[in-house]
Amino acid sequence: MEFNDTTNRNGLVQLYEIETGLGFGAVSDNSAPDYRLNIFTVRANEWIHIANQWLQKANDEQIHDDTNNVGDIPEEYSFSTDTQIYDMDADILAGRKYQARDAVTLDWYDLDYYYLKDRIADLYGQDSGKPSKYFIQGRQLITDIPVDVAKVDKYRITYDRNAHLFVVGDTTAEPGFNQAYHSLIYWGPVMDYASGKYPDIFSKARLKVFGIDENDPNSLKNMMLEYAVTQNRDAQYKVGRKTINFG
Repeated sequence: MEFNDTTNRNGLVQLYEIETGLGFGAVSDNSAPDYRLNIFTVRANEWIHIANQWLQKANDEQIHDDTNNVGDIPEEYSFSTDTQIYDMDADILAGRKYQARDAVTLDWYDLDYYYLKDRIADLYGQDSGKPSKYFIQGRQLITDIPVDVAKVDKYRITYDRNAHLFVVGDTTAEPGFNQAYHSLIYWGPVMDYASGKYPDIFSKARLKVFGIDENDPNSLKNMMLEYAVTQNRDAQYKVGRKTINFG
């Protein structure tokens, strides 16, 4: 579903205009003093983030990544000689797996997490070599020893990242997940708009998003998560996983 379709009047903005009762053009023209399109864009992006996080937590066996994002996951990086601390990209939201590549065999191997209770006192005074562990401090990846690039040349991270967000001038841009659930991105803002002001509109929107209770199979949230959990029929899946969160 496109963001803002003033020709066919079936974009996210137009459906928000209908369901709030504001009427066609009341949001899309973005006129002063209300600048409603700016406000809707902020609200829509909040719900993009919410949907993205729901989907990322739903299935332990596969990564949900916004289809508008670019770049491969896992992402590869080069080690630096005699270096132990590496800055992490800002778009890494939660790490799933950290690996290093043997510079001789070119085989990848997993790095184990280096827990605080196990770290040696002279952590940063060691000779360079082949790391086997890592830990996260702020936005930095730290290996258990400085890296000897003759032994290990690259590392890669499998991770979750933030969703791609709308900007006010978008027209044909779409949410980066299954289009069957794109309506979440206008029903959520409708609910926000109506909260505390228009109880009938709020109740309708909340029923669409969350259903009559948290187990309602017909709510947008539960239908989307059910799809995310079961779309790969060859995997034995489970809901939830252990990750390292950065944002």
